[in-house]
Amino acid sequence: MSIDDLNRRVTNAIVRAESLPAGSREAWEAFHEVSALEESIATITPPDDLEGEIARLGAVTAALSAGEPLRALQLAERFLAENLAPEIAEKLRQLAKEADAELAHAVTDEPTVKLVTFRLRAA
Repeated sequence: MSIDDLNRRVTNAIVRAESLPAGSREAWEAFHEVSALEESIATITPPDDLEGEIARLGAVTAALSAGEPLRALQLAERFLAENLAPEIAEKLRQLAKEADAELAHAVTDEPTVKLVTFRLRAA
């Protein structure tokens, strides 16, 4: 797929994702698609190119919007290993902190369980 095709698809996916109800299954799927498309663009564009920078930030941001903090953290770490401009690297570090915080919150956010007692009676 060409870069033009990927750009067209990611634009359509962003428009669709932002028009859906927040937190819905459809929005999750759309933001996941945005993240995957941005990752594809990042793979074929250099990290020091404007389009490559936007794709890297977009892939991580969309993963967070899709409720995928682990994916966002993995992408951020992968992209931070590249030769990025300092301001882009800083933005990725901030996104990684946000993803890390979401993961930490998910681990400590235990479900509410209430003890319910009942008696079985013979019929």
